[in-house]
Amino acid sequence: MLAERGQEMMLSDINDLWESRDEKEWRDALDRYWENPTVLKNLKIEQFMHKVDLEYVKRLDPREWYDFLDKYFRWKFTGNHLDDRLGDLAKNTLDHLASVKRSLVAMDELDLADVRKCLKVVKSPQIRGLGYPGASGLLALIFKEWFGTVDRRVVESLCEIGSLPERGRIREIDARLKSNKDWEERDAVLLIDIMRRKARKLSGWFGPDKWTPRKIDMILWTFRNGAPCGG
Repeated sequence: MLAERGQEMMLSDINDLWESRDEKEWRDALDRYWENPTVLKNLKIEQFMHKVDLEYVKRLDPREWYDFLDKYFRWKFTGNHLDDRLGDLAKNTLDHLASVKRSLVAMDELDLADVRKCLKVVKSPQIRGLGYPGASGLLALIFKEWFGTVDRRVVESLCEIGSLPERGRIREIDARLKSNKDWEERDAVLLIDIMRRKARKLSGWFGPDKWTPRKIDMILWTFRNGAPCGG
């Protein structure tokens, strides 16, 4: 019993997990995303978004693409911000959004490696209503192997990781966000680079293509949004 409790305490610490080479610990941490109360409350839409990929987006006509983005906004944004974001989305014409989709579909690996370029394809004013968190979140659904979502929860988790070389920079981002200042492009690029690097490392340890930046962001979000392991 004490041993089990000790394991739970270890897994509730993102700092310890970050350095773990135990694949089971990482898989358990990923599974806890689906046990989070916020996720369980919206399980149907969570499961839908989890299945979104490039092939799904390719099949959407302009009206379906708009309807998908509307669904994405309702999933991504909550509270008072949602109505404002939906109002911004409505300012995008179907033709313009279709051109954004064509740009996404046309991306090759060289394009996808360029975080700044990809963010600019979808971030407002290209898709009105999407800042860096929303833009990165959309990319993370469509290109899971290349992108993770940047948001405050991810920043808060990364702040706790003592071995992270960029920890000082992450803490600066955290302090700025808590002062209600806007995200900067370099913030988003840094976080995505960190998630890419970690995904590559885990895939190297546990097997190719098993880990993606999207999975890393799910774990980071979970560890700050409702304590995992009941701790």
